[in-house]
Amino acid sequence: MLGLFEEKNYLCTKLFAMYKLFFTLLIGIFGLLNPVASWAQTSYDEWVAASYDMLDADSTRQAAECLKKAMRLEPANPQNGMLFTNLGTLQRELGELTDAEMSYSCAIALLPDASVPLLARAQLYAQMEKYADAIGDYSRLLEKDPENEDVLYERALCRLMSTDTIGARRDLEYIDTFNPKSAKSRLGMAIVYKATGEYSMAIDLYNALIKANPKSWSLLRDRAEVHFLSNRMGAALLDVNASLDLNPNDPFTYMLRAQIRLAKGDKDYARRDINTALEKGIEPQIVVGLLEKMQ
Repeated sequence: MLGLFEEKNYLCTKLFAMYKLFFTLLIGIFGLLNPVASWAQTSYDEWVAASYDMLDADSTRQAAECLKKAMRLEPANPQNGMLFTNLGTLQRELGELTDAEMSYSCAIALLPDASVPLLARAQLYAQMEKYADAIGDYSRLLEKDPENEDVLYERALCRLMSTDTIGARRDLEYIDTFNPKSAKSRLGMAIVYKATGEYSMAIDLYNALIKANPKSWSLLRDRAEVHFLSNRMGAALLDVNASLDLNPNDPFTYMLRAQIRLAKGDKDYARRDINTALEKGIEPQIVVGLLEKMQ
């Protein structure tokens, strides 16, 4: 089943893009100096500028190496806290999650009052399914900024993933106390209702969200899943097709449609959707169970 697993990955992908942009802007500041030809004499600032060039050339690994060389050259440079944050983000993109965790932790040690590395590590922990650690980092952030809507929403999702539905509801309900019109609160509660089997409540919230955002392919996909879970296959198929019309590149949507089609007895169509999901980048282990049902 997609559900919370897909929601978590979608969230993590969206927030990761924000931090990559942050990294690019920061490095751009250092990019005023042109890299020299002789790497043996390259300065700290020139290594940082070179990392920007590598990132601009889509060479993430080389960009990370440039940051490492800059910090080795000047281990006491006060900019290293931010560079460790940026290095962690690059390592996360490379799939080196343990190294990213270490880099973010170094950044936090150097910048104990900064929110950026702490938030980045919290989101990494969520991606790694270390929900208790993620909740701990989110809670530290909320001590400084208790009405941070994004952080409350993300902590609620982590609590839900760790089966703490009461805690998740508490975080989302708290958002309503200072922002009664919060879309995040409603989306979060829809996810909670979906996870707890309160499908009619989830549908009502998704209906309101889609009315306000009719072009949101992800909301249509999520409502399709709730229809599927409540055995409303016709409504589920309509929503999932509408979602694919808006975004034909999301692999999880094809996976969901495969589940719907298999439930309707259309094995051939389901197999095509599974193949498309694989082509679009879904991890093979996610489709194993569904393929077994088609034997």
